[in-house]
Amino acid sequence: MSSQGTVRVERDEWGVAYVSAAEERDLFFGLGYAQASDLLHELLGQYKLVRGELSSVLGEAALERDAEALRWGYLAQARADYARASPAMRARYAAFVAGIDRYLRDHPGEVPAWAPPLEPALPIAAMRALVQYWVTADGRAVLAAAGIGSAPVVERGSNAWALLPQRTADGVTYLLSDPHLPLGGLFEEFVPPPAWIAAAMPRGGFAGHEVVARADELSITGVVSAGTLLPLIGHGAHCAWGLTTGGPAVSDAYRIRVEPHDELAWRCDGELRRIDRRSEWITVAGRAEPLELVVETVELNGTRTPVIARADGCAYAVSTTYAEHLWRLDEQLLAMYRARDIDELKAAFEPCVFLPQNVVAADVHGDAWYVRAGHAPRRSAHLDRGVPLDAGDAASAWQGRHTLEELVQHRGSETGFLQSCNTAPDTLTGPHPRPAIDLTAYPPVLVNDRPGRSNTRGDRAVELLANTFDARLADAVAIALDDLWPETAAWQRALSQALRTTPPDVADRPFARLLLAFDGRAHAASPGALGWLLWRELVRELQAEPGEGAALTAAVLAGEALTPAREELLRRALAAAAERMRGTPHGLGTALGEVLRFGEAAGGGAAFLAHRPVAGQDLPLVAPLRVAMYSDIDPGSGRARAYFGGPSLRLTRLGPDGVRSWSAISPDRRESGAHSADQAHVFAGGELRALAPADAPPRTLEAELTATAALDVD
Repeated sequence: MSSQGTVRVERDEWGVAYVSAAEERDLFFGLGYAQASDLLHELLGQYKLVRGELSSVLGEAALERDAEALRWGYLAQARADYARASPAMRARYAAFVAGIDRYLRDHPGEVPAWAPPLEPALPIAAMRALVQYWVTADGRAVLAAAGIGSAPVVERGSNAWALLPQRTADGVTYLLSDPHLPLGGLFEEFVPPPAWIAAAMPRGGFAGHEVVARADELSITGVVSAGTLLPLIGHGAHCAWGLTTGGPAVSDAYRIRVEPHDELAWRCDGELRRIDRRSEWITVAGRAEPLELVVETVELNGTRTPVIARADGCAYAVSTTYAEHLWRLDEQLLAMYRARDIDELKAAFEPCVFLPQNVVAADVHGDAWYVRAGHAPRRSAHLDRGVPLDAGDAASAWQGRHTLEELVQHRGSETGFLQSCNTAPDTLTGPHPRPAIDLTAYPPVLVNDRPGRSNTRGDRAVELLANTFDARLADAVAIALDDLWPETAAWQRALSQALRTTPPDVADRPFARLLLAFDGRAHAASPGALGWLLWRELVRELQAEPGEGAALTAAVLAGEALTPAREELLRRALAAAAERMRGTPHGLGTALGEVLRFGEAAGGGAAFLAHRPVAGQDLPLVAPLRVAMYSDIDPGSGRARAYFGGPSLRLTRLGPDGVRSWSAISPDRRESGAHSADQAHVFAGGELRALAPADAPPRTLEAELTATAALDVD
């Protein structure tokens, strides 16, 4: 790849990168340069991770992530994908990595000593690491239920909705995407979640880089995960989309019965097959000798997959349709950013390589589309996927894949809105005698959910969207940042009942009045919100038996008369919470944001409430639409830090006059980040910042470059 054209990297008042070039081939050089400028250590850290070398930097804390990268062969598979990719895609990857290399050469003082060698396959490997959780979650959950390995993260977060022209004042569409992910990146201080949820939470969080890019007819706006080529969520010049966790079943668990006298041999319908075994070595900071990792792989459904565990004379593995050809996901994303309407966006989804997610999309013409996307394999209808499948039975093998038209989907909306806040697909327009989607028309593996399932976020979104007419930007922003705890009124009625029979002690009465007058909003400036959080948490802590919290909640929400024991629990929790509140810096005047923090510079925003998980059930979260989850309050500092939330909220306006977007992005934590404090207050304070259109970037120039390839990519 020889010298090409000019690339401009500009910055707006928030430090957001705007990359422009005359030719698309040059744009990717600028995208690599800009991402290195914003996320250098995170980007290089991801590349160390996909090589299975992060432990050499972070020590034993990264061992399991390195082991996962080596078992699944993130980089080895990415190299094979790169070799199979089209020449045009290989040129894009090469230009992107060349842009990173250019930044390293221009800023040698910023390059860490542990920086890995660069190669064009690395962005594919980084995408593979990013999507690994979603594409193996189904199979891992089955193994965990069988006592093999650990279950995936229990809670499902993220909001997406569309408010269509029939409900807006000027006939435009507003689309919201608010993914909920672990906060922070590879190199930030790890903020531990509460002990009762810690086993289900991954260590390490999301590190993203917001970018607006334009070359010729290609327009890209979104937040890119460190090390990857393109944003998974964003908008082009004509279409926008949001994602939430949920999709068809794209992986299965398998049990492989090995031969009695040869643990590397097994049979499928009598045919002898082999398990491959190799050793990988992991260098760990602080250890004198590298650690050996024994990796075993087996061929299932036409691709090799790692053995995850062995037990009772069997090997266990998870097979996923995403084992190969992940470069096609970037190709699909490019087609999505180019799409001029929903029809072209649907055409971009035809390869069915998008990760398993609920997709809510809209275009500038007022059209909208929902699809439960995923690369879903065809299976025999007689298989029991609730237990590991028998790899020795050829009938357990997949029989091709489902096409796009077969996936769960819905076009347009008679109600004028769509919402997918991790609820079942038939709740797109809320509870209704005639749901938007008849899930009985689809195979269970494509639904992969319980019909009618909802949650407090989905119910609240439907309530707000259904009661919105003639909406303007301010109305859409208010819905996006809504911070109401939906169950507040029901709990206030229960507390009032408990205090009616036995009033609180005199010292606790001001606190009781604070709770009963609380408006239900988890706002950073609200003392009532902090008192409410302390009381509800103590209701959970003081319950007599595991699972009582869920039963109490059901009774409260149903408006049932409480038993004397439950009334006493609410009163004891009130007395204990009042004592804790009096011990905060300003007593009953201490605001929520003084205790719950996104970081040292900014107060907390919305919080969550939860009950202890009940065995065999999802964790019932009671959260506002703007979610943030916090660690336990530290007795020393009196503060708690956010460990989970929405790091890349985006509200997009689409209409005949084009596309505009507003965002609230997790703050830039680089020491040199000139806009860190401003971004932190926007992110934590319930505000959105406006982005300039891709074709009219700001004029603060960071770099004007000649796109060149400094790497040998042949």
